[in-house]
Amino acid sequence: MRIGDDLKNRPNGITESVDADAHYLAQLVDLGIALSAEQGREELHQKILMAARQFTNADGGSLYLVNKDETELQFRILMNDTLDTFFVSGRENEKPFPPLPLYDAAGNPNHKNIATYVALSGESINIEDAYFADGFDFSGTRAFDAKTGYRSKSFLTVPLKNTRGTVIGVLQLINARNDAGDIIAFDPAIEPIINALASQAAVALENSRLLMAQRDLMESFVRVLGQAIDAKSPHTAHHCEKVPIIARMLAKAAVDEKRETFSNFYLTDMEWYELDLAAWLHDCGKITTPDHVVEKATKLETIHNRIHEIRTRFEVLRRDAEIEMLKRKLASEDAQRCDADFNARIAELESQFSMVAHSNIGDEELDTDAVFALHEIGAQEWVRHFDRTIGLSWAENQRLTEDDRAKFSQPGVEKLLDDRRDQAYLGINRGELYNLSVPRGTLTSEERKIINDHVVVTQEMLAQLPYPKELQRIPAIAGNHHEKMDGSGYPNGLLGEDMGILEKVMVIADIFEALTAVDRPYKRPKMLSECIAILADMRDKGQIDGDLFDLLLSSGVYIEYGRKYLQPDQCDAVDITQFLRR
Repeated sequence: MRIGDDLKNRPNGITESVDADAHYLAQLVDLGIALSAEQGREELHQKILMAARQFTNADGGSLYLVNKDETELQFRILMNDTLDTFFVSGRENEKPFPPLPLYDAAGNPNHKNIATYVALSGESINIEDAYFADGFDFSGTRAFDAKTGYRSKSFLTVPLKNTRGTVIGVLQLINARNDAGDIIAFDPAIEPIINALASQAAVALENSRLLMAQRDLMESFVRVLGQAIDAKSPHTAHHCEKVPIIARMLAKAAVDEKRETFSNFYLTDMEWYELDLAAWLHDCGKITTPDHVVEKATKLETIHNRIHEIRTRFEVLRRDAEIEMLKRKLASEDAQRCDADFNARIAELESQFSMVAHSNIGDEELDTDAVFALHEIGAQEWVRHFDRTIGLSWAENQRLTEDDRAKFSQPGVEKLLDDRRDQAYLGINRGELYNLSVPRGTLTSEERKIINDHVVVTQEMLAQLPYPKELQRIPAIAGNHHEKMDGSGYPNGLLGEDMGILEKVMVIADIFEALTAVDRPYKRPKMLSECIAILADMRDKGQIDGDLFDLLLSSGVYIEYGRKYLQPDQCDAVDITQFLRR
């Protein structure tokens, strides 16, 4: 039967012409277009219920959706003209109806409630008067009426079925009205129209669910990836988690700022989503960065801190000095002179080891004189007696030449600090003097490049993903967080004019988190005032966006973040007036 055919013979004479058919069909088409448009779930629920009430001239109605476990109907929205009522689930202090269980405690289907019966059976139910209906429990309806003074009479309850025929919700209409406003029964002739509407609504709801599920899946995957990168290194833990927090706070401050640079700046819901994903993904390339580089807390660290090996060599030199002193005494040399020479040698070795150990930390800049001194210290020799070619891994053996094997298998003289050829591995020079001579920090130039290359890897990884149009800026926002406004950043040397506001936000968010972090192995936690001073210096050098830096201070984002996420003793007083340009 064609939708609307039976309307021609309706006894109340509301419509008797084909024009009515066209009218209903046009409304259904318009509704289908409206429901297919992008919108929030609450707005979608409202459109469905309002359209159904309009078709039937119902005084009220409600919408329930089946939960994920398919165990209950969850209330979503209620409208009623007479009671001037509009309830939406989830709004604070507006939860008028609890979920309706589809099964009892024993697992039996709940057929007492009309809405649950329709959800379980997939059949529409049209009731002329609830107070005189058999087979259903309307005690809840009577209680509601007694409390509100309302009279619930006619009910039309229809299932919402998706394309697979599964019921995903229930639409319930209450109290149909005639042209005079009197309560009447729902005409059976209108049911095909409402069923068609319910079908369109179900498809729209299913599409909305699928889109939301895709979005949730993507967001969850992105967060899992970020958390995996954080978990990879206990020393950079929570970086991928905290950068999105700072980025969102600073972006919100820019949106709220109604003056000057940011007076016309705003973000749509999808742009906020884009920023969150980009912030979580900004360091995804670090998943390929070797652990021993990420974890390098001292200059001599590879998998472990090699200062312990060097200390053992100093112990050997000390023992050699002691043996030499005893031999001289046995040879009848002056005992006092022997002791004096030995004590002088111990003091020299202790001073030398102290310098090597201090240089290994990397928290202060190493000048040229110190580098020369390290080379002089390293030139000292000690005698090795044990075979250096045994107990090695297959990879270590591969790095030895035949000459190495012949030389290292026999006792020999070695230097206290050395840059042996076999210490180079995967493009990284692990030489002891080479690493100790790093001017500042713990990373060599090769290791620094490996660290920096995580941005390139990030960009390459993100460039391969098929983004929808609304998320196509993710690679740029995430991948340009090490660029600088003056072109000195990497990997592309962009200028400020080449970058959008969100990219500049990410630059500051990444630097601010790194400066304030308390879990870096190569530096002590900095005070908040120190971090702001460093950022101000970068602003003065033109490396970060000056307007965003001012906003970081004037909006209070810096202290709000500090109070929530930094150690209490880090949050010292900051006189922001000395840093603000205006």
